Amino acid sequence: MFSKERLHNELLNATNMNAVELRAWLRTDIAPITVANYKDAPSLDLSNKLLRILMKTTDELTRTDCLIIQSVLQRIKYLKANRSRDSFLRLDWENSLRNLGYDLKKTTSGIQKTKTYF
Repeated sequence: MFSKERLHNELLNATNMNAVELRAWLRTDIAPITVANYKDAPSLDLSNKLLRILMKTTDELTRTDCLIIQSVLQRIKYLKANRSRDSFLRLDWENSLRNLGYDLKKTTSGIQKTKTYF
């Protein structure tokens, strides 16, 4: 039906925050506000389940964990594809992705500019 190893690898590739970073984010005052302000935001319950999954190894994953991973992967893909057009909702959109372990600012800051010489 599904490979735990494949799903776990897909999750690790789709998220760029580790369990410690996600836990720290979910403990901020902003994470619950995002859920209240943005209609497409994932629930904090889903975010906490994702946190528990990120702390597990592939062998420790259960069938329920795999179903949650599939849900999280679909949600991340949906949110990335449906960025808010309203500038005032952009921060809530970014924070919704953070609630799922994907930090947009982390990916852009990690890219180093290459120097070209002519």
